Amino acid sequence: MQLNDDHDRLKFDLGRRRAVLVMDGARVATFDVERIDVLTAEQAERLVADGADRRLVAFERSSPQARELLRSRGFSYAAADGELFIHDPPVHVERPPRRGQVVPPPAPSSPFAIRSSRVPRWLLLHADERPSLGELAETVELSEAMVSRTARVLSEDGLAAIEPDPDDARRRRLRLRDAGSMLDAFERATAARRTRRMTWDVGARDVSGAIDRIQAAADRIGLPYAVGGLAGAAFVRRAVEPAEVDIWIRRDDPGLWGEELMAVPARPGPGRITARLIPDPFVLSLATSHDGVPVADPVQLYLDCRLAGERALEAAEAIRAEMDW
Repeated sequence: MQLNDDHDRLKFDLGRRRAVLVMDGARVATFDVERIDVLTAEQAERLVADGADRRLVAFERSSPQARELLRSRGFSYAAADGELFIHDPPVHVERPPRRGQVVPPPAPSSPFAIRSSRVPRWLLLHADERPSLGELAETVELSEAMVSRTARVLSEDGLAAIEPDPDDARRRRLRLRDAGSMLDAFERATAARRTRRMTWDVGARDVSGAIDRIQAAADRIGLPYAVGGLAGAAFVRRAVEPAEVDIWIRRDDPGLWGEELMAVPARPGPGRITARLIPDPFVLSLATSHDGVPVADPVQLYLDCRLAGERALEAAEAIRAEMDW
């Protein structure tokens, strides 16, 4: 039946994963929702070819050809501009776009912005894997929409490839295309980023003594941290001997660390600790343990060393070689 939802009889509830059509208080159709930011005719063709019943595609923008293809094949969809097309015989519902409704495209953002950079970072750390966008979103603790937008920009820049899942046409998988180019782009995008830091004298004579004090303090206060810079790089591949220790900590934690370490503000020097405030605390969860010491992930170590001056460049190249970037 053809219905016009400008009456109160009809209600359409579009959720993140399920969509429900209710008429006169009774549920008349239920769909699984496939969400796509920008629907192209090629993607619409794949959706139709998949032929899954009880599925509705929801999108922010689309080409006219994509919408016409879905309509001609009786594939239900909901657009951000208000257009609704539901075909579930004997139910048929059509609602035109809202008049004057303009849906702006998502604001362009860098894939190396603080939160979205979790995606290229993860790809560099797992170069041989091809996660689905949904799997990756769950892993890096971002929305699937943000991961999708980030993946699209990386794909347009030739740094990654978005590929259909051979076993499930509804899924798209992301693959790192060129690790070296991705790493270089990451470095360029973050080179001008400045983080707050503080250098402390904690009574240690050398790196080993400073790390012992850091570990003891961390055991007492239970706060996350990761050793970065030259000291962290030395745990992965010892190319340059560090004289002091850089640690990444959360933005709210310097006072607790300083108190527990009985730290005295100082200039950089042997045995000193430089605490840096991590822009994205998620990065601390990527640290790996080396002899019980949490060490920042290799992407972070590479960036740290590249920005630390000429002496650290050799360590950066050693990290790059170790990771085969």
